[in-house]
Amino acid sequence: MKNHIRSKVDENTAQAKAPLMTPRYCLLILVSFLTAFSYSMIQTLIASYAVDLGGTLGIAGTLTGIFSAAAMVCRPVGGALCDIKNKKTICIIATVLFTVGFFGYAVSMNVPMLLLFRVLHGAAFGVSGTANMALVAEVIPRERMGEGLGYFSVGQVVSQVIGPIIGIALQGVLGFKLLFLLVGFVCSAAVMVLIFLPTDTPWRKAGQNSSDSGLHISLRNLIAVECIAYALTGGMFSMLNGVTSSFLVMVGEQRGIGHIALFFTVNAIILFIVRLLMGKVSDSAPLLWVVTISLAVSMTSMFLLSKADTLSVVLIAAVFKALGQGSGQISLQSACIKSVDEHHVGVASSTYYIGADIGNSVGPMLGGAISGALGYEAMFRDVGMITFGTIISFALYEQIMKRKRAHV
Repeated sequence: MKNHIRSKVDENTAQAKAPLMTPRYCLLILVSFLTAFSYSMIQTLIASYAVDLGGTLGIAGTLTGIFSAAAMVCRPVGGALCDIKNKKTICIIATVLFTVGFFGYAVSMNVPMLLLFRVLHGAAFGVSGTANMALVAEVIPRERMGEGLGYFSVGQVVSQVIGPIIGIALQGVLGFKLLFLLVGFVCSAAVMVLIFLPTDTPWRKAGQNSSDSGLHISLRNLIAVECIAYALTGGMFSMLNGVTSSFLVMVGEQRGIGHIALFFTVNAIILFIVRLLMGKVSDSAPLLWVVTISLAVSMTSMFLLSKADTLSVVLIAAVFKALGQGSGQISLQSACIKSVDEHHVGVASSTYYIGADIGNSVGPMLGGAISGALGYEAMFRDVGMITFGTIISFALYEQIMKRKRAHV
């Protein structure tokens, strides 16, 4: 027994000292950045493009939302395939289809054709993001998972900041179709990087791969039950994103707050810094404390926005929101991956992302319902109270799980 414990400690120590910035890890960061940057360049333009092709505003909204719906539906299948088949192959196929989506936008002659490629694009996005996460989780030492995921997500944050700006500027010069072609070629670079990606995992033994037994998809392979609570809690941060991104500009117009879009700039800058620093902390700090504090800080940002009538208060809320989101999401994503064995990181990744998809979908709908009935102040206040309820729920869940682990 003592030898087993000593062996386990030695293994954890070795993983904690294992190199993180390996060539494979850095290349996967590049792939993530290229795909996220490509998507960010056109995400704010799809609705305008649909109207340009003759669609109504209602159809334009449907085209925007159907992308997320297709991604959410396909994520579980993508996660299962990553666990029972070759992750690199799945990621390459999904990224190729993701690239095809951009070229499809360029050749679309009408709204139905655009809708077809939009569904394909969303489905490919859901699988490629899950596969990329499964690949990177495979090369990050388990004891440095939070740190590795923190650095990994930085490229996505940068792409979300600069992508829309560059995309809108290029659309004004090139037009929609040439922009989509250009973005397609940018995403093609991600495919090339994946093709030449090394497949070795030097610090971890390969183990038995279930792909040898053929394709078998079950509920256990589609959803990681161990991750559901973490995924839904992480979805709370996504819900707050959906509320603020959908309604903050209109709040600024109603309250006469100028330059309110600076909220998103400040939020992105702070989020970038937090993701760089907090990942390492999340590997050693208790999950309950990190998530509780992160949710409390995020809740504070909602209460500030409910009463904000000056730009300074809005920007303070942006800082609070970024501090909470940057810390909480990385810790919960790391917890999802650590809660399963190494052969189920695909389904763990997809389960986490499903929580984010749910939050992104529920946020605007809930915010619209509350603001329509009670106003924007009540919307932010009530969302803040829901966040408080999440704090209580997560604390109770962690206490229950702690007792269960103590009796095992």
